[in-house]
Amino acid sequence: MSMIGCFLSLTAFELEELIADPSGVADFVFPDEEENEASIDVDKAWHGIHFLLAGDAWGGSPPLADVVLGGTEIGEDIGYGPARYLTPAETKAAADAIAAISPDDFRARYDAAALTKHEIYPGIWEDPEDEALEYLAEYFESIREYFAESAARGDAMLKYIS
Repeated sequence: MSMIGCFLSLTAFELEELIADPSGVADFVFPDEEENEASIDVDKAWHGIHFLLAGDAWGGSPPLADVVLGGTEIGEDIGYGPARYLTPAETKAAADAIAAISPDDFRARYDAAALTKHEIYPGIWEDPEDEALEYLAEYFESIREYFAESAARGDAMLKYIS
């Protein structure tokens, strides 16, 4: 089974409701057993993007480390652990931080040997054609745009691995 990174923008009010009753997270993320239509996924690129932004396999310093794996856990396991959220202020800080990284700057951070050494999922980094780099760069641009749109609305962010 694949581990797919997902992002779901939500209003500050929706986040407050989920914080008040974390048992509703799964129903919010998967209404009627389907993925919430407002969400985006970055396939298996989530871990590579986190590593290239944060410089660490699982941690790092905010706001760049908050983009993919940071934030506050909320609710029960919904696939591969509980979801994590960023407040509207944290979402804006993350959006501003990744807006400052151009697609070319992101590509320049790519180091296949480092990704392999740190066992970054899904372990496809030693690709002589740089397809893995393009895979990460495409999804990075999706995240960058999604965060910018969410921050512009003043939204929070819910993130999870399914």
